[in-house]
Amino acid sequence: MAEEESSARVRRGLLYVCEHLDGLREHLDDLGRGSELDRLLRAVVDKAEDPAVPLATVDRIVRQDADARGAYGPAPRAVTDPRPAGVPGPSGAEVAFLCPLGACARLVWAERSMASPPTCRMAGRPLRWVKG
Repeated sequence: MAEEESSARVRRGLLYVCEHLDGLREHLDDLGRGSELDRLLRAVVDKAEDPAVPLATVDRIVRQDADARGAYGPAPRAVTDPRPAGVPGPSGAEVAFLCPLGACARLVWAERSMASPPTCRMAGRPLRWVKG
């Protein structure tokens, strides 16, 4: 159970990093610690190592610089299934997009106006779609 909670926390942290990549990059570069974000991105994209360690390092650096959100952001909840039992998608959406690497908890419901899938900021690849 503790391992599942830890994994979910890492996935939420990676979601926050993906969604705030530019701001984190600027912040860490200003601190002269951009290499730590590069290490995290390599861990996620290239699977060079378990991303939990570099994510914790980025979190510690950001928190030490007085950003209480750290690299995990404000306690979001993870959605592991694009359509949990009994919970309909917004506006009856039948398709959701998920992290193409399976690394983070990102979930985007498809909208009719989307011409293409959203892009993973860390991998630069389109999110993968799942049909509900």
